[in-house]
Amino acid sequence: MSEERRLERTSTLGWLPGPWGYVLNRAAAPLVPFGLARRIALPWGDFAYATWKRPREAALHNYARVLDRSIEDPLVERAARRCFRHFALYIAEMLHVQGWDTRTVLARLKIEGEEHFEEAEAFGKGIIFVSAHMGSAEVAAAVAVLRGYKITAVTDRLQPRFLMDWAVACRAAMGIRLLPVGRTGISLLRALRRKEMVAFVIDAGVERGGGVPVTFFGRETMFPDGPARLARLSGAPVIFAVAARLPGGRFRAHIEPPLLSERSLSPEEDAHCLTQRLGSAFERYVRRYPGQWYAFREMWPESGVRS
Repeated sequence: MSEERRLERTSTLGWLPGPWGYVLNRAAAPLVPFGLARRIALPWGDFAYATWKRPREAALHNYARVLDRSIEDPLVERAARRCFRHFALYIAEMLHVQGWDTRTVLARLKIEGEEHFEEAEAFGKGIIFVSAHMGSAEVAAAVAVLRGYKITAVTDRLQPRFLMDWAVACRAAMGIRLLPVGRTGISLLRALRRKEMVAFVIDAGVERGGGVPVTFFGRETMFPDGPARLARLSGAPVIFAVAARLPGGRFRAHIEPPLLSERSLSPEEDAHCLTQRLGSAFERYVRRYPGQWYAFREMWPESGVRS
């Protein structure tokens, strides 16, 4: 399968309407109250669950593993359906959060572990920020933007093209530069040397290939090792963070303590150990907020579902 086709199939935005739908949604966002936008979004999540076959199957397989149940179990189906509804809320947030001022963000957000940013800043080597397809990436980014960081984020290419343009525009409105997965190492090192922040997601799925083996929900899979390799090259600390969605259009950002490359280990051992620590942190938050993980990519080489 070509890279372009693979990215099209795994794009987490593939179910949305075409270019005109995007233009209309973007134009209407400032006119629609956030609470109303969230209510409108939920039926779209149900529609996506019903019609978006391949991501639905991936979500069912992944949640069966998370819950340690059969794929036919009603609890698995409910968890998968809930993640589609949360993803629809995320789309509404993507269209709104970039227009929020500092006061609005702080009024809706509680931050746990903000002191860990200061700990990471003290190293003077920039920050490697790792998150996941979970909760509200827009709010997680807003936490960093409010602290004055310039952010370069590594992302898969989205298909069709207008969705990539949309993501780039939404992030650019927040001061975030997007780079496609690939030959980005020099650009990321330069950003860190300028004491900026570079951002990755940890749950790329097994179809991307590469990475290092980690144990995730009791079973081995592969996670991307880019953050760990970059940490070893640059000496920059790695922070894992997510922003979870709370009732009433509010959010809680969780920021983990900074992790450092362990130079006493071989490069391969170091990459494995640091990536495993990131995977373990991610697992804790999936357990805490299971419906908020957008598990639309196969995360294990096999489903791991009990027959």
